Amino acid sequence: MKIVYAIRHVGMTGGVKVFFQHVELLRNMGHTVYLITRFIDEEWGFKVTPEVVPSFSEEYVPEADGIVVTTPKDVKDLWKIARKRKIPLFHFMQGFEPDYVLERIRGDVVPEFFRSKDVLTRIKYAKKIFGWRRKLRRFDALYRLPTVKIAISPHLVEGVEKRYGKPCSLLPNGIDRNVFFPKEDRLNYSGTLKILSVGNFNLEYKAIPDILNAVKILKDQGEDVFLTRVSPADIPDAERRHREVDRFFVRISEAEMANLYRESHILVSASTEIEGFGLPPVEAMSTGTPVVLTKISPFLAFDPVHDYAYFVNVHKPEEIAKGIINIARSEALRGGLIRRGFEVSNKYSIESIGKMLEDILKKHIKTGNPAS
Repeated sequence: MKIVYAIRHVGMTGGVKVFFQHVELLRNMGHTVYLITRFIDEEWGFKVTPEVVPSFSEEYVPEADGIVVTTPKDVKDLWKIARKRKIPLFHFMQGFEPDYVLERIRGDVVPEFFRSKDVLTRIKYAKKIFGWRRKLRRFDALYRLPTVKIAISPHLVEGVEKRYGKPCSLLPNGIDRNVFFPKEDRLNYSGTLKILSVGNFNLEYKAIPDILNAVKILKDQGEDVFLTRVSPADIPDAERRHREVDRFFVRISEAEMANLYRESHILVSASTEIEGFGLPPVEAMSTGTPVVLTKISPFLAFDPVHDYAYFVNVHKPEEIAKGIINIARSEALRGGLIRRGFEVSNKYSIESIGKMLEDILKKHIKTGNPAS
């Protein structure tokens, strides 16, 4: 097969990493894969090198059997080309933008800027809601196109099929076990507890403030904890003002990330339901680090039996704090989480994900296409 992977912006995010991972997997299986982008915002040691093109117009998109994109905007730009060439356009969804907008329209999530109750702020918020409604209509129009839909988590598959009545294939994220391998020895939990949090503070659905508040609870209680924060983006001043963080890392490599998992006692991920997949928990489990996770669809979908993590409710820092202490003080609980973490993370090896990806593409690509 000949496949074009197109992504507008390349930065240091989990979504970009997974997109590039697909390119490498398919190339290793003997397929010809072109990777094109409009802008490289961050260079972070790519295993594959994208070609920067002036635009996503037809002259810059190589001839192929299919095109893969991952954002609605790229669906909009590449759909006409795919239709003209009579080849499938694969929409690889790592999130579900309509849900993100709907949360704001319904008022389930109110951005901090609009939380003031003064009249002017409420007027601005009303205008913002009008803009979100327009955005939702644009998203709906793009999602209703007859693209081949692929999503990284069962709850995203369900969301797409329920809202648009279109079939959607499941393709989870994968991890490289040659990088995220287990720590040599189990750590001692009787001393300083090294807590790890991964994600962009500015993304509301990551709920990083909940983790900071949980650590504050523990430190105020006199517990000896050391919090490391890792972000794919610059640390904002609002986060730097939090005294709970003992160490920051920004834009580190996979190998460095894996070493951090191995030296940490516990990973905490406190995302809300808008989370797409949640790769850090699976990576952490693969290294033998127990995890505290929120009870949200993507985290609960890692395995049907929910004994691989200490689960807490969303926006409950006190439950996160309790989970950290319970893991630290109970060797039996900790051992069970580590054992089940290995079992669950093994399901997400890049080898198995690569075969799933290849099967999905082959199912929709016409055999005998001249580009093959």
